[in-house]
Amino acid sequence: MPNLKKVAVLIALLLLSSHAPKTFAGPALDRTIFERLFEGPKIVNIVDDFLVYWEQAKHLPLVRQRKLWMQMVENKHRDYFDRAVYRNTDLKSRRAMLNEFLVRVPEKIDAIREFNRNISDAHTSLLIMAFIDFKTRFREYQQQRDIYIGLSLFRFDGSVRPVHNDSGIPDTLCLGAEVLADYPPDHLRVALLHEFFHLYHFSFLFQQPALAEFRTPHMPLMIEGMAVAGTEAIYPGHKRSFYLHFSDEELTAQQEELSASAAHFLELIAFSAPPERYAPWFANSQSDDAPPRGGYLLGYEVINRVLATSSLEQMLHMTPAELREHAEEQLSAMASGGILILASSH
Repeated sequence: MPNLKKVAVLIALLLLSSHAPKTFAGPALDRTIFERLFEGPKIVNIVDDFLVYWEQAKHLPLVRQRKLWMQMVENKHRDYFDRAVYRNTDLKSRRAMLNEFLVRVPEKIDAIREFNRNISDAHTSLLIMAFIDFKTRFREYQQQRDIYIGLSLFRFDGSVRPVHNDSGIPDTLCLGAEVLADYPPDHLRVALLHEFFHLYHFSFLFQQPALAEFRTPHMPLMIEGMAVAGTEAIYPGHKRSFYLHFSDEELTAQQEELSASAAHFLELIAFSAPPERYAPWFANSQSDDAPPRGGYLLGYEVINRVLATSSLEQMLHMTPAELREHAEEQLSAMASGGILILASSH
């Protein structure tokens, strides 16, 4: 268990170097460890507030649950919910999202409580383990913003969202506890590493002046492909289907159609398709236009090819134009039949 030992040693050093009195209670001590580890940014735990809210709201009718939710949870974390969860939706849509959450969440309470207990304890937290793993591979990475142990109203497991700025630039790691609560430890760890990679990549990518290019199809393809490949590099030893969140059968089926998928996505890039056209490629649902999460597999295949001549560190600094050139070149090769066999090493 080398990673657990690494975590234990780091926490021991933090405890020895801390000037906090030995009589500090557990939660206060945990906050000190998190803040020292992340070098300033804090863990903002919305789930704590939600669990307090739920004890008062669980037997109330829906209309009173909504009112109490606004008072005890949402208004306290307004920027998070506006920018990370609702994301410019109208009031009717917001109410529908909240109603769905309040109807579905009772069966998740025990799992959410257990998830919150584990991730908030600095001595057992997979969030700390993932952060240490990431820093071991990318030593220059610095955590810039607070991290939210939040609720996504069942919209995402983990995501990087624009919580701390008005310009829409994704800069903040947001966790959807009610979704992540169902993940086994290995899957949770991969999800966290995937999002840390996005944070690191975005710290370079969004310094580029050509912001209009971020809406073009090749950007999510390369961004997600890099995050999958980066997570595999940090936490090796699993099947590639594991990093893609595919079953082995799903991976096999999509590999058989990879040439056709590459040709289809190449057309989306060529015609600068709008987000609503390429979004199905990054959704976990079947559609007439794209296989479930098919963009992750395509992006991962492209990135593996680019890694033959460039390192992940070099790719992190590529401009949108450079990423597009690589995407078009590799998708063209794939569409013409030059497919790497992803499962060959496992």
